Formats: sequence, structure tokens, C-alpha cells
Amino acid sequence: MRVAGLIMAVVALFLTSPVLAQDWGEYVNREEFFTVNFPGAPSVKEQPYKTVKGTELKAKIFTADAAPGSLLEGRYSMTVVNYASASGEVGDAIQQAADAIRKMGVVKYDEPGNIDRIHSQRLTVETPDGKRILAEILVEANRLYIVEANVPQNVPPPAQFQASVQILDKDGVRIRYQPDGVTRQR
Repeated sequence: MRVAGLIMAVVALFLTSPVLAQDWGEYVNREEFFTVNFPGAPSVKEQPYKTVKGTELKAKIFTADAAPGSLLEGRYSMTVVNYASASGEVGDAIQQAADAIRKMGVVKYDEPGNIDRIHSQRLTVETPDGKRILAEILVEANRLYIVEANVPQNVPPPAQFQASVQILDKDGVRIRYQPDGVTRQR
């Protein structure tokens, strides 16, 4: 009886493995100073981004989709807005981005956080179409980063995506602030 159960488990594993398989991999972008895991190569598009004070900036949006029916089904994106020409407005950037995400549905989680001790805002929002948006928003070196997973509510939280975010310095090395405020690389 145990052998039959084992055989059934192995057969089930082989039949479902295409649904679970993903081409998740590390995506590094030195131009925008970040790395993150995506479910495949992301597409990139630019679009206008208006600050609270009305300044027109450009946003670069890196997006990859995990296959429908897969364990991590959904759309994963990293939006980068360079505030170098509006550095006086970067102080409002996290709040502005968080407000835009809050308007997408019912807020279930909304707390400050950090990535390598870089201040961030973490949000979970349930949308009217049955999706869940998990976002982390941070600013480093005059760049606004909006890390966003838009997934069905019935799939597990996208921990692999969220935990993989790293902000890089000009040499492509991960920035890691310590409690004393000093930056130390790996």
C-alpha cells in the first residue's frame, strides 16, 4: 500500500511540475541600480510620472508575468523614477506612491519597513477584481523604487520576489546600511 501511494505521489509531481515550474532568475539593472528576481526576462517601458508638486518626470517600469495557473501566478514589476532633476521633491516620493497604491482597493497592511536598512513603506491592498497588490516603496540616491506584485488572492504571497530586492551602488555592489549609518557592502 505504501508503494502505491509513493508511485501516485511521484506521478502527481511529474504531472504538475510544468504548472509549478518558473523561469525565475535574478535581473540586474546597473543603470537604475537594482537587482530583483523576476519570473522571466522583464519587458521595459517608459511613461510620464508627475510629482505631487506637478513636476514631470519619467518612470521606467520593468514587468514580468508568471504563468496563469502557476503557483506564483501574477504580474511582477519594479518601477524606477529618477528624481535627480527634482531632488527637492524626493522627500514626498514614498508618500505619493503609497497614496496611489492605497486608492487601488482595500488596504490590508500598511506599515513602514526597510530593505537593507533603507526606509520603505510596505503595503498590501486587495483590489475589487480579486487580486492582491503587495508593494514596497523606497528611495535611495534620488531614485524612487516601487516594487509591486499583483497576484490572485488565492496564491501564496510572493516572498521570493519581495525578498530578492537589492539596491546597488555605482559599482554594482549591494548597499547595506548598518545601525551606525555607515554603508557596508557584502
